[in-house]
Parts: sequence; structure tokens; C-alpha cells
Amino acid sequence: MTRYRAMYANSSPIIRRLRHAGFLLACGTAMLGTVQAAHAAKPAPPLNPPAALEEVASSTTSAWDRVAVLPDGRLLVELPRWAGNTGPGLAVLDASGTPHPYPDDAWNDSATPAARRLVAPTDIQMEADGTLWVLDSGQPDPTRPPVADGPKIVKIDAHTGQVAQTWAIDPSMLHDGSHPATMRVGRGHAFIGDSGVPAMIVIRLDTNRQRRLMQHTSSLTAGQPITVNGRVLTNATGHTAIVNISQMAISPDGQWLYFEPLCGPVYKLDTDLLIDPTVTPIELEEGPTLWYKTPALGGITLAPDGTLYFNDVSTNSIFRLMPDRVYQKIVTDSRLHWPGGSFATRDGQLYIPTGQIDLTAPFNGGHNAIQWPVHIYRINIGALPPPKF
Repeated sequence: MTRYRAMYANSSPIIRRLRHAGFLLACGTAMLGTVQAAHAAKPAPPLNPPAALEEVASSTTSAWDRVAVLPDGRLLVELPRWAGNTGPGLAVLDASGTPHPYPDDAWNDSATPAARRLVAPTDIQMEADGTLWVLDSGQPDPTRPPVADGPKIVKIDAHTGQVAQTWAIDPSMLHDGSHPATMRVGRGHAFIGDSGVPAMIVIRLDTNRQRRLMQHTSSLTAGQPITVNGRVLTNATGHTAIVNISQMAISPDGQWLYFEPLCGPVYKLDTDLLIDPTVTPIELEEGPTLWYKTPALGGITLAPDGTLYFNDVSTNSIFRLMPDRVYQKIVTDSRLHWPGGSFATRDGQLYIPTGQIDLTAPFNGGHNAIQWPVHIYRINIGALPPPKF
């Protein structure tokens, strides 16, 4: 029995609900209550002068939405199929910025059987030891069923570029309309967010036991439109685009999972709830805590010092939520057009892809209107001054 369950054992149902009651709200609804763990962050004035952006890469052909830094310093980019990309799903950039299939050609070759290729990567996680985790949705088009044997987790040794192991996602874990969109690995488990039919899929990696949890829980479910620079995004049919859980970050010890539907807000959840199979659905529903009422985010990044960086796609901004819960905007810049899944290095560099995802066909009424080139920027977060009040 986990420490979470032990804490529950000696309290009444009402006290249990108070202790771990999250806000259980859809995006944008009124706040109904608070819990001690969700005390309000202290806002600080915007950083002045704002953080400086340094361009480190650009592309005139591919819209990237996530980036990581390999152990040798090269940039790894994710190129979502649904954004209209036709090249590799994962690519490493050489010194000139030219993309090359990663981990190799075969894993990005459409002739390779789906179980042994990257059909449609949707998230990446680089660990400090050089382990790279890749979530493959198996869905080049999220509105269609996945390719047979396509949905999977791929573990890669980023020091050697060799695939170490794969885990197929059991088809029973995916419902009609499902789309595995985001993933973090910790404590021997993979936590996968289904953005199509909101749920959390938990895979115990040593046994491959798979469970589908928290379906339609309000913390995973979008409840308001996604707005970018005042424009409401629309899907390929012209209706309002709705994306459920789509971003995640995890603490280094794997104890805390941060997540949000694309429209926000960000929630925090103790992973004890997810890895203990005896936790009840009620406890799972009441577990998430509203961590910050953010706008729509293209990425959540947890830096090694414990600072969370929120990439605000609605206003081309980046905010930081520091370990002492001070919240501050560090930069707003028109060049940050849809800041996506970024990566923070141990030496204090934050890499941010700007793929103009709101101008891709799935979010722009079926019409691709990207204005090339797209860019990756870098911020020296290690040199940023502390907030001033």
C-alpha cells in the first residue's frame, strides 16, 4: 500500500475529499473551492528587460512542435504528421540545421513494418542519463483509427542512437476517437494522455500491465476554445477545435505529474494515485490539484532547478512558475508564434520550437497557412535575474 493509501486509511470520506479535492473543473469554469496544496502563486511584474531570444535553427519545409537536446548537443525535433509534414517523424539537426531521420532511416521508412517504425510520434522525453522516450500515436491523421501495430512507446539510448525496447499500446486501451498525445515516464511506469477521448493510460513497464484511468475526468477535459492572438482555432471542418490533455511534465523523482488540456489550466497529480491499482475511481477523480490557471499552452517544461516554464500560445509569451510559487512573465515576442514543447538543459538553456501550429490545417479550418520559415530559439534561463517586487 502506498503512502497515499495509508494517509487515506485513517480519515473519513469527507476529510479524504478535502485533502485531495482538486478543482475538478473544465477549462475556464468558475473556481468552486481550494485545497491547501493549491495555494495561489505570488505574481511578479514582467521581467524587465525581458529574456533575450537567440535563434539557433530554422526550417522552410517542416513544422516542428517539440524539441530536445541529445547528449552530444545536437537538437532533436519532432515533426507531427498531422501538421502536414512529409519527412521523418523524428529528426536530428546537423551543424547546418539540416534534418536527418532519427534514430535512423529504417525507423522512419514507410516500408518498415509499423511495429518497428515511427508512424506518427507525438511526444518525446529526454532523461538526464541519455534515455529517450518516444510516444508514437500510430495516427498520421488523429481523426482516423491508428495504423495496426502503430501505437507504442519506444525507448532509445540517445548516446548510441539504438532502440532498446518497445511497448505496444494494447488496442483495448484506445477507444473510438482516441489519440495518444502526450507521455511522461517515471517510477517504472509510462503515463499517457489521450487527447481524443480524455483519459490517462498507465503502463507498468516491467510487466506491460496496462490500465485506462480517469476517463472524462474534468482535469483532463477541455472546456473552452483555444485562442491565439484573439482568434479562436477551428478544426478541418470549420468547427471550434477542442484538444483534451495534450501537455505533460514530471518531477525528476517521478512523484508529481503536471498536465493540462491544451486550453489550460495546469493540474498537479501525485503519481502514487496512478501506479497503485487499488486506488478507486473516486480517489483518482479527486486527486488532481489545480496548480495554476494558465491560458492555452504549447508546452510545459520543468527545469532542473524545479522551475516550471509555461509556453503561452495565446499571447506569444513564456512564463515561469518558480519553486517558491512566484509566477512571472519572462518574455512576450511576436517571434514566439506558438511556442511548443521546449527543453531545459542542466547548464541553464531553454530551447523553444515555434512551429506556427495554429496555422496548420487541423487548427485553421483545414487550410495550411504557415509563414515560413519556422524557428527554434534559445533563452539563457540560468542568467535570468530573480523576480523583483
